[in-house]
Amino acid sequence: MDVPIAVAGAGPLGAATAYHLACRGIGVAIVGRDRPDAAFRNSGGSICWHRPDARTAELIRETADFVRDAVADGARIRCRDVPYLFLTEGVQVPALNIDSADLVDHLLAAAQEAGAVRVDLGDVLGVDGDGGGMTLRCDRGDVGAGVVVLALGAANADIVTGLDPAWEKRQLFVLDLPVDADRARMPHTVTSVGDGYAYVFVKEFDDGLRVVVGQEDLVDDDDPAGPVDHFEALLDGGVGDRFPFLRGAGVERILWGMDWPDKLPHVEEHRPRVFTVNCGSAVRACIAGGRAAADAAMAAG
Repeated sequence: MDVPIAVAGAGPLGAATAYHLACRGIGVAIVGRDRPDAAFRNSGGSICWHRPDARTAELIRETADFVRDAVADGARIRCRDVPYLFLTEGVQVPALNIDSADLVDHLLAAAQEAGAVRVDLGDVLGVDGDGGGMTLRCDRGDVGAGVVVLALGAANADIVTGLDPAWEKRQLFVLDLPVDADRARMPHTVTSVGDGYAYVFVKEFDDGLRVVVGQEDLVDDDDPAGPVDHFEALLDGGVGDRFPFLRGAGVERILWGMDWPDKLPHVEEHRPRVFTVNCGSAVRACIAGGRAAADAAMAAG
């Protein structure tokens, strides 16, 4: 198969890049297998555009507007209006909580409807070529392309030499606490604890609403091999004092993944016609990030 542009990766950034390209009439192949362990499937799905930096706020708001418009048009994207409460600052602002997998599925379907081709050739192994014609090598075959966009998340570092941004591990603890009608209205609450902060929110899963707890800079965990249950350490480190109702709860499951540290979409040309696109917490800025990657790929082609 030969296409003008190949997008490696079918997560939020890859799907959004392919969507923007296909909607502009560009021939594009979405290359990569469906991964049940993909990091975006373990995303908290929180989209809050209240940010001191106006550019960051606008990038995030673009995703929120896209989701709202898609849902209004009948898209199956689970979406709840859940405001953020920044407890330390005493500020409550509008926000959304979405199902990240639903959004990615919608983007992939919309890209294919606009003409993109989905190709499952197993894992992406590398990119060959000197810019005149690229070959995307995979487990079960190759794809020829004029331009390649790598949107594989942490796996981008396996393909591109020298790409080592000190990936960060993120974990969310899904608890077995009951969620009645009153608790379902709880805002996404963020508060400082010691030298970091903790956040607690309610999220919709396939089996119903659950309380979810996350943290930053409270417990060190650099193990990239899998989830580590340090929920009790969080409680004892001050989270239990801030949120007493969490004490006695059990961890039902842990959502985890390796993430890019920079929260703004970053598109880089590593050699002629080979780009990477990365973004920490990619779901919340995927629409803008995908458009930036599509712009760069089209300009190179």
